[in-house]
Amino acid sequence: MTPQDQADDIDQPVFYNDEIEPQHLIKESKFLLLSFLTFGLYPIWWIYKAWVFFIQKEGSNANPAIRVVFNLFFMLALLNRIRRFAKEAGYRGSNFPAISYILIIGVSTCSLFPPPFFLISLSNCIFFLPSVSALNYGLQESSEIRSYEDDGLSTRQMILVVIGLVFWVLIVIGLLSS
Repeated sequence: MTPQDQADDIDQPVFYNDEIEPQHLIKESKFLLLSFLTFGLYPIWWIYKAWVFFIQKEGSNANPAIRVVFNLFFMLALLNRIRRFAKEAGYRGSNFPAISYILIIGVSTCSLFPPPFFLISLSNCIFFLPSVSALNYGLQESSEIRSYEDDGLSTRQMILVVIGLVFWVLIVIGLLSS
């Protein structure tokens, strides 16, 4: 239950920070599905959206796209911000940004391996899950941020799933024919 729902129950107004756009929460299972089907591209979108949120929250004029392009240098800072934000909201789950960062980078280097071993790199999305959970918790518990839980897949996500399935079929055919 989000603070928005609680306010509806007790008829108290909730005041949101209008400088922060409404945040859509993503379930861990959906994050894994979209990450796997998009060959690891969905976490890049998630990182971008997380940077947009923190830049809006902090009133910064930083460019989130630049932070995504130079993700290798900025990802640890993002994971640390997520951890701090979630802890301030009362998050008690385990979240170790430095370990997640090392594992994400380490597993991502497997993309340099020859086929079919390059597919190991797709498992890097698993190491994003503690941060996804922590960010979701912080967004849900924040009284100044409007957040929505997405049920099912949006139209854009369905398109990603279809395109991803087509690419997976082509990769499997390619791997079997070689």
